[in-house]
Amino acid sequence: MLRRILSVSRNYGLLLTRNDLLAVAGYSVASPRDPADAPVLFRSERFDAVLIGDSVLPPERKRIIEDLRSIRSGIPILYLFADPGRKHEPFADESVDVTGSPEPLLTALERHIKLRGRKAA
Repeated sequence: MLRRILSVSRNYGLLLTRNDLLAVAGYSVASPRDPADAPVLFRSERFDAVLIGDSVLPPERKRIIEDLRSIRSGIPILYLFADPGRKHEPFADESVDVTGSPEPLLTALERHIKLRGRKAA
């Protein structure tokens, strides 16, 4: 079964690239047109993890993460950053540097999905 990922970003070009990379890696990916609509999509579908990019500014990112957690608290939320000055996101489960190779993202994603599966069992 494909792992379902909710991918959220304000940078549309980067979002398409990230979603294509995830699809090639074997994930099924959905993204809202506007990051503010992420909770609506999250409520209507089943996801294994959420990715939220640093192009979503901190106040909006915090609100989105809080909304997602209020809908389903156990879902892994990974914050993706390319600028080291923006690497800290206290509301996410992990902050992942996405500059260079996609391996750190794919590794962190699988680790959190497996961890969630162990907690649910």
